[in-house]
Amino acid sequence: MKLALIGGAGVRTPSMIDSLVRRHHEIPIRELVIHDIDPHKIDTIGAIVKHLVRQHGSPFRVETTTDFAKAVEGADFIYTAIRVGGEESRAIDERVALRHGVLGQETTGPGGFSMALRTIPVMLEYARIIERESPNAWVVNFTNPAGLITEALSKHTRLNLIGICDAPSALKLDIAKFLNEPADDIHLHYFGLNHLGWVNRVTVRGNDRLPYIIDHYDRFARSCPHMACFSPELIRQLRMLPNEYLYYYYYREQAVNHILSSPHTRGEQIAEWNRNLLVQLKEKLQEGDIEAAIALYADTMQKRQNSYMSAETGKAGNAGSMQHKPLDTSQASLENEGYAGLALSIMSAICNNKKTCLILNVPNRGTIADLRDDDVVEVPCMLDANGPVPLAAGALPDSVKGLIQSVKQYERYTVSAAVNGSYEDAVWALTVHPLVASYSLAQKIVDDYVQRHQPYLSKFGKKGVSHV
Repeated sequence: MKLALIGGAGVRTPSMIDSLVRRHHEIPIRELVIHDIDPHKIDTIGAIVKHLVRQHGSPFRVETTTDFAKAVEGADFIYTAIRVGGEESRAIDERVALRHGVLGQETTGPGGFSMALRTIPVMLEYARIIERESPNAWVVNFTNPAGLITEALSKHTRLNLIGICDAPSALKLDIAKFLNEPADDIHLHYFGLNHLGWVNRVTVRGNDRLPYIIDHYDRFARSCPHMACFSPELIRQLRMLPNEYLYYYYYREQAVNHILSSPHTRGEQIAEWNRNLLVQLKEKLQEGDIEAAIALYADTMQKRQNSYMSAETGKAGNAGSMQHKPLDTSQASLENEGYAGLALSIMSAICNNKKTCLILNVPNRGTIADLRDDDVVEVPCMLDANGPVPLAAGALPDSVKGLIQSVKQYERYTVSAAVNGSYEDAVWALTVHPLVASYSLAQKIVDDYVQRHQPYLSKFGKKGVSHV
């Protein structure tokens, strides 16, 4: 069995491979190919991955390559996690939006829109190669914005496709910790879109524990600090638990003000950390000190986790103390069950034909009554060797129906704009997005992105017809 990681020189790859070798008994791959377009990054990350695999007796072969067709040829599973334009483009996305007084964030609002316009054409090009080189492979999309990329691939390719995001599974782990219950005993009744979802039941052995969590939300928020951005009053009114990204909608002005008052955006911060990390890793590897390299890697990943959403929520001053754990270099803090656990659970369910309930991004097909069948939604699915089957979610609650439908229309326009190169669809995408909601402002933001990302968005310089 062959696994290909596309965009595999990203900093999350070592943590995933560390988990993979620990679970090799249930996911018996024989070949891992790591692909990236940056040969220097792939040499560095590849060296760490190869060391981790050797530590566990080399249960599979590891190769690195910049040749995409070679990477995916004959693959059984293909995981995609690319970032077109790199972290520098992410930082531009955030700053452009903020300059216009709108949220500047990686995946939500204009930032995710710009990222999708750059990324969808590249992913569609990759998809054509996959269809030729490994037509039966399962393609698992991590590439952000995950819902938009999955929707584009779902509508315009023949891939065996699953889109994933670790936010819902991370929330499940938080709930399990708070309730002191095994995560496998908890079922989240979750519905929505990627980074726009809600939990309306938490079932534990047949009992709904959501009312208990709502009634004790102060304690719950203390046990998982990133959920402290929501007030108990909001949670009591919703009678649901929102995905953490709903903070950017429910507290829009607050989020923008906090980011503007921070010395740098999250993208700028991550870009700097990643640059420094890669330089330091290369130095340690040249010195032959692989253990020091892994410790540096683990420390940076811990720093990223500790600072997550801290500036956006005004908690930047406390970022160093949030969820801090002493560095354990024997494990090197490499395991991240939210991300790696979800990725590997998908492989295990499919290759072992083991029915597993996971929250995935899949075509709606009647799952949510108020959306179109071909809209990609984020919902619990039963997954086995035959692929994912979404579980019925019914009609949307009135309190969130309008928001979901508005953001979904934005997603439809964005996919159409990226696929067809339509300036009009690009402008309408932001016009209908709740965080912009202005035609004149949408035009200015689109024009700014086209100018700043000229190598990627030059086709949007001319106006064309709308396709939605």
